[in-house]
Amino acid sequence: MAIRSWLCASALRSNLLDKARETGADIAVIDLEDAVPAGAKQAARLTLKSHFDKAACTRIAVRINSLATYQGLCDLLYLLDERIEPDFLILPKAILPDEITLATALLEERGLADPGILAIIETASSLCSLRALTNKPQRLAGLMFGAADFAADLGVALEDADLRFVRQEIVLAARRLGTPAIDSPCFALRDAERLAHETRDGRMMGFVGKVAIHPSHVAAINTSFSPSPQVLDRARRLVAAAHHDPDNAVFAVDNQMVGPPFVKYAEHVLADPVNPGPRGRS
Repeated sequence: MAIRSWLCASALRSNLLDKARETGADIAVIDLEDAVPAGAKQAARLTLKSHFDKAACTRIAVRINSLATYQGLCDLLYLLDERIEPDFLILPKAILPDEITLATALLEERGLADPGILAIIETASSLCSLRALTNKPQRLAGLMFGAADFAADLGVALEDADLRFVRQEIVLAARRLGTPAIDSPCFALRDAERLAHETRDGRMMGFVGKVAIHPSHVAAINTSFSPSPQVLDRARRLVAAAHHDPDNAVFAVDNQMVGPPFVKYAEHVLADPVNPGPRGRS
């Protein structure tokens, strides 16, 4: 199931799902948090049902406000009361595992089975709680990185912030917990070179997808987080060579010595050609 591109827009934008379908976004993210002005939170909540009326063939995530705020509690209670059941529920500034445990308990009390929960790591407190997490919480479906909020939390301008250590920690924690990691969006709306750099950097670090805040970003994200034809061909040949001579653990393909780790990754690429991981393209 593809989770490469997460096209995000305000709940007040009525055309989000249409844009997601037009651009080929894997997930449409209906945002109740940063993209909604403080005075329009209730109006944004009331629009959710209209989005779900058009949801056929489009997977939907809902990003609520922080569960440590009144608006966040109102968001979650509205989803529960109206029995709105997105594919994913996204928790910003998440403190783990407490907020996931709370959301899970309420969802199950209301009999809502579907929403997997993604936690956005975008504050120092979020990161510290992730470091201390030893077991994967029930319903945890992934970790997201929130670069803008993390930089603000550190008191650093986003364009000046060095956040690679945070991204690396998120990817490693996601791997440790057995869940995917989704990278922060590119905030340069019309800079194709920067978008390409960010998607390649995230893919090589180990992220399997990226949030898009503009429809024009979706195609580049999908391309970057999918294996190229050359990578797929090499994976097939490598697996075929391993099966042809199973008695040899180490052998040569394309004048390169390969062994069990290479075969393992090739099998992974072929098993999940949409989201193969950090080496998915040549």
